[in-house]
Amino acid sequence: MIRALGLASGYGPRPVVRDVNLAVRPGEFVAVIGPNASGKTTLLKTLASLLRPLGGVVYLDGRPLTELKQREIARRVGVVLTESVKPGRLTVFELVALGRYPYTGPLGRLSENDRGEVMRALRDVGVEHLCNEVFSKLSDGQRQKVMIARALAQDPRVLILDEPVTFLDPKARVDILLSLRRICRERHIAVLASLHEIELALRLADRLLVVHDGFVESFDSPEEFVAKGGPEALYGLEGDANFSAVHMAMELRHHRSRQPVFVIAGAGTGALVYRMLSRLGYPIITGVLHRGDIDYSVASLLGARVVSEEPFRPVSREAFEEAQEAAGESFAAIYTSPPLGPMNSANQLLAKLLASCGVPLIVYGGGAVDGAWRRASTLSEVASALEELEQHRPRSGPRQVKPSCQSTAHLNTGAGPMAPRDT
Repeated sequence: MIRALGLASGYGPRPVVRDVNLAVRPGEFVAVIGPNASGKTTLLKTLASLLRPLGGVVYLDGRPLTELKQREIARRVGVVLTESVKPGRLTVFELVALGRYPYTGPLGRLSENDRGEVMRALRDVGVEHLCNEVFSKLSDGQRQKVMIARALAQDPRVLILDEPVTFLDPKARVDILLSLRRICRERHIAVLASLHEIELALRLADRLLVVHDGFVESFDSPEEFVAKGGPEALYGLEGDANFSAVHMAMELRHHRSRQPVFVIAGAGTGALVYRMLSRLGYPIITGVLHRGDIDYSVASLLGARVVSEEPFRPVSREAFEEAQEAAGESFAAIYTSPPLGPMNSANQLLAKLLASCGVPLIVYGGGAVDGAWRRASTLSEVASALEELEQHRPRSGPRQVKPSCQSTAHLNTGAGPMAPRDT
């Protein structure tokens, strides 16, 4: 186990981070997060004995690092930094074999055990098939795996990585982080990795160390960090960005420069539509959504006007009429073909009503609505249909609903009556 008590670290007399108290147990994958220049790298280098502490003590398996010889530390702590490596014409096997240096004699000769540890490290990160390739010819993702293998070849008790997935493509990032979590479990070692990819950190890490304003706060789980409003406080999210605790992700609001669109959705069928509309600059009005529905969460975070209903209740006549009135403010409507049941069947009735009142209705997905203006099987077709409407319809104020459209009695979906609102 690696532990720090009252640790202060930095490059001069003034510490970058101070009063650090932490403990990472074997088998734990801990993500170190925080803004740029907050001191994440400085902290990790101090924990790895690459920088001397300005104060406090770092313990490794109960012994202060300052009492251990460098060869002992090298056998127990593997480190992967962001600095690029230029090993010339070394093959992958030869480069990873350098990780066995703390175990070899003065001549650096590899024993059979050493070779076995090299191949084990290569297998752990999934690059044993590259062992005879020249390192410099590999892709960035492959190179990073090889550098992790070199650290693993030391057979460490602790693995410390500074931004191990920066500059990699999304697939390589996920692949490497999943490998690190698996290795952490299988080898029963402590893994600390600084990450800028907060959404991946929240999904993959066992615990978080948050570095901010010169201090480090430990969270027992990513969920605890989110529940305490950590992402908003750490990154100052406000206005155009909101963090969703439901989705463990940020939702971005975009400048709204176009006419509003009304969306009839539910059960997650509207989430991508909302995000597309927000990106394209359309103000969003949506309903009727049950509070707690995933579409309700996404639409709210994007700043949409949401007509809602209480959970586990049929859509009330009051909510239905509010949605009908709100839809009159839009220049078009989208029906996302949500699954229908007793609680939301009135939404299909709403779609039919809008189409009958002359609101251009786009049906996205496999649903069917009599009188719909256009069907669209892809989001790009939805966007194109909206563009077409904008070009041929003048910008106007709220739509005047005809008296004949105000009654819903002439429309029959076969569903039961809408629930009245409690008074």
